[in-house]
Amino acid sequence: MSDHRHNAIAYAAIILERADGAVLFMERKDTGFADGLLALPGGLVDPGELLIEACARETREEIATYVATADLRTAYVSQVLGDTGAPVIGWYFHTAAWTGDPTNAEPDQCARLAWLDPTDLPPDVEPTDATAVTAWHTKAHPTAWA
Repeated sequence: MSDHRHNAIAYAAIILERADGAVLFMERKDTGFADGLLALPGGLVDPGELLIEACARETREEIATYVATADLRTAYVSQVLGDTGAPVIGWYFHTAAWTGDPTNAEPDQCARLAWLDPTDLPPDVEPTDATAVTAWHTKAHPTAWA
């Protein structure tokens, strides 16, 4: 029997909704994953960190915007198998409340920010994030297991 306790990868992403309903995406670059695609702000969960804390931290780090964990609501959960076969668990949080003006705080990993209409996502949105935003917006089933 193999030890699988350390195989899973967990990440948290934010669906940051503007007053007009648009959602913020970042064009990834030089990260080794989904480069050239539009993705939601987010990232891996650090050891000793809760998913909701990772979401708030990644939001600060990537778009220089503060969100209170009390204002985050679970919007979607996904599980896929990564390139190595390890399960990748994505936890998507939604909020329409934040402090600060979202800016590209990581220009070495992000080419640009884009506010997109969740009802008309372009084809260059990272597929898992597109599924999460569509499920959140349509109030579909909040989980996917692939």
